[in-house]
Amino acid sequence: MKSIRRTVLLALVVCTALALAAGPAAAKAPKGDFAYYAVIDCGPGPIEVGSGEDLWSTLVDTKTGKKYKPVAWHVSGEGFSVDENKRGEPKKHAVDCSYSDGVATGTVTVKKA
Repeated sequence: MKSIRRTVLLALVVCTALALAAGPAAAKAPKGDFAYYAVIDCGPGPIEVGSGEDLWSTLVDTKTGKKYKPVAWHVSGEGFSVDENKRGEPKKHAVDCSYSDGVATGTVTVKKA
């Protein structure tokens, strides 16, 4: 009986250790597929981001899961342009990033989400 308890306890300890080890990595991993992919560069170098269909959808770094909240768009493409600021959004602690998605290019102003 002690052998079974010891085995169950050991299994529980191992499972808990594995869950804790995977926790932080799983929290940083990007979730699901995105409607759009683009490349932004906010200074340190270009990163690939994914986003939803809404103009104000959070941009998510596809490698690290880091999130960026768009507060202004100044992009254009063949036959169109978007020049929008999010209403009521202060630009404090925001940074301008170059933006390119293969159709539109320009600048997106983001805050860390």
